[in-house]
Amino acid sequence: MRRTFAPLALALVAATAVGGGLDRYKDWKKSPEFVHLATEDEQKAWKGIRTDEEAERFVRLFWARRDPDLATAANEFEIEFERRVEQADKLFSLPSERGALTERGKLLIILGPPKELKRIQGTRPQPIPVRGSDGSMSIPPPNEPGTTLGEHIAIFTYEAQQLPDWARVKSLVATFVVEATRDYAARGNSGEVQSLEALGRTALVRNPDLKEPPHVPTAAEIEAGRAAAALAAEDARKGPALAPAVRQALEEALSKPDEGSLTLLPVATRDELRLHVQLFVPAAAGTVPAGARLAVLVKDDAGRDAARSDEVTTFARGTDGTFFGRSFAVPAGAYTAAAGLFDPAGTPLRIARAGVSVPPAPAGFALGRLLVASAVLPAPDSKVDDAFAFSGFRFVSKAGRLDPTDGLNFVVRVYNPAVDPATRSVHLSRTVKLKPKGQPTIDIPQPEDAPIPVPERKGKEAEGPLTVDVAASLIESNLGAYLSRPGDYDLKVAITDLIAKTTAEATATFTVTGTLKAPAAAK
Repeated sequence: MRRTFAPLALALVAATAVGGGLDRYKDWKKSPEFVHLATEDEQKAWKGIRTDEEAERFVRLFWARRDPDLATAANEFEIEFERRVEQADKLFSLPSERGALTERGKLLIILGPPKELKRIQGTRPQPIPVRGSDGSMSIPPPNEPGTTLGEHIAIFTYEAQQLPDWARVKSLVATFVVEATRDYAARGNSGEVQSLEALGRTALVRNPDLKEPPHVPTAAEIEAGRAAAALAAEDARKGPALAPAVRQALEEALSKPDEGSLTLLPVATRDELRLHVQLFVPAAAGTVPAGARLAVLVKDDAGRDAARSDEVTTFARGTDGTFFGRSFAVPAGAYTAAAGLFDPAGTPLRIARAGVSVPPAPAGFALGRLLVASAVLPAPDSKVDDAFAFSGFRFVSKAGRLDPTDGLNFVVRVYNPAVDPATRSVHLSRTVKLKPKGQPTIDIPQPEDAPIPVPERKGKEAEGPLTVDVAASLIESNLGAYLSRPGDYDLKVAITDLIAKTTAEATATFTVTGTLKAPAAAK
């Protein structure tokens, strides 16, 4: 007897090998998206899918080709499609078929909800055959489709505003016959309905030339992207990127001890800490060329960039040189800064380096860093974040190295003085002492300060410290005519809060260079 079971077994094994790789996507061919949307090419391509990995790529590409905006994370078409599928399942389900796979469901999913959906219930019983007197059976004609008990007719009415642009018709009335186990487009409009459904398969493909599905980032990639974006935003707040040659010159300066005339002044404002940076270029260094750039690099104690600037600069002339300033918002901490003046070609003309500690904003009555200045210039239009501008004046520091022709001036910021509730003012007094190195202290008499009115602070204005800037010109010019010798001097300023009855002090050391004249009485 001829054996036939072996070839049959081989055929079964082969069939299992072809389709055995599909698990999660084994029924995707029966899904509403494939049944209603897949183009002829996609239907052919799906027949070649053998594994879930291939199917995953196919499905991702399937939806991406219909995505109206590939630049967004969400696929708006897929979201709307799933919403319509859910709606069709609720409205049109049959005992043996889900609503999204019915003919009515197909039209709803492809065209969207109609303006009106009307249901006409069948009311007629089916005609019963009648036996004639001669014994023959007479069979009456059947009811019109959809009019029998248990059946109904569904009428979809679309006007222009409900139809998609690609439909190419201004209105549509589609009639469906719904029987117990199936539904179908009624005679007379089935051709138009089928034509629109076929047109939708191709019209809904927005990206027909897309060959690869867009990359869907993992949770780790999304988190890494957010972290990178946050770092980029934080870096952008530090200022513009420096040109490589400029950064190299400033980095080299930062690696050396303090040099040049660079002054760093930490100041607390109402809502932030700021670091003022001033570079002084003496007249002996030559004329600053037009188009010169000022570049500043500030680094924290971990060696990270804290602030940067690099821009064509405007300069102001002092009595014996030119000074440049910038102001940066920084958190409390220790910093080193390098500032350089570069010609338009990027060649460094002057570079200086200095370090400073920026303390937190004082919580109580306190003085900020005492700044000794060689000159004070009017700055009536200055802003709160303008470098070295206080109370309408700009102070030229020269990094505390004063020439005999300079003046002797100071400014200090007073934090949180008490406010007299009756007069809404603060009342301060000051004493100033000058001590040459190795010499007795010199008291410099100060005029009595009038009370300072304080505007009422509301909202965020009341959250930060209350500040008052106290400044004085001790010697207007020709400093060398009042001091007995060159060298180091300590300037001590004490501010007393006459309302709170408390005193705070600040001291700064400056150096007088050059040859001095015989001392005269200090003004």
